[in-house]
Amino acid sequence: MSKPSAPREDTEAAPVVQDEEARRARQIEDLSRAHGDYLRALARKLCRGQFDADDLVQELIVKIFRSPVPAGANERAWLGRVMHNLFIDWVRRRDTRREVELVEHAAPAEVPPWWDGLSVERLTATLARLPHDQRATFELFVIDGKSYDEIAAALGIAKGTVGTRILRARQKLRELLMEDLRDG
Repeated sequence: MSKPSAPREDTEAAPVVQDEEARRARQIEDLSRAHGDYLRALARKLCRGQFDADDLVQELIVKIFRSPVPAGANERAWLGRVMHNLFIDWVRRRDTRREVELVEHAAPAEVPPWWDGLSVERLTATLARLPHDQRATFELFVIDGKSYDEIAAALGIAKGTVGTRILRARQKLRELLMEDLRDG
C-alpha cells in the first residue's frame, strides 16, 4: 500500500510567486502609463548622447521590478531619483573602465623629452645664433630673472616689445635646436 503523499511546498509557493510577479508587472505598466513621457525626457536629458536613453529607462524598469516603489512615496520623485542614481552609476562605471584601459594601454617606459639631452654648452652656442635684440632680451629674462618692466627700462623699449622679443627668441631657439637634433 502506498502512503498518502504530503503536499509539496514548491507547488504551493509557485502560485504565490506568479501572483507577485503579475502584481509587479501591473505596477510597472501603471507607472509607465502615468510617468513614461517624464521618464523618457529625463533619460534623454541625463544621457545627452553619452548613453542610450532607452537603455536607462529599461534599467529603471528592471530596478522597479526588483524593488517596487515604496508605499506612500511620491512616485514621480522616487522614479526620478532612482533614474538619476542609475545614471551616476553608469558614468562611474564608464570612467573606471577608461582608467583601466588607460593603464593597460600605457607605454611601458616614458620617452624623455628632447630637451633633456641638451648641454649648457650647446644651449649657449645656440643662443649666440639668435639675433642680438632677441638674445639680449631673452638672456635678461631667463638668465638674470628680470621682469618685463626692468628689461624695458634697461633696453629703452616698450614693455610689449619685451614680450614679443622673448616669444620670438623662444620660437627661434626651439627651431634652431630642432634643426641641430635632426642634423646631428
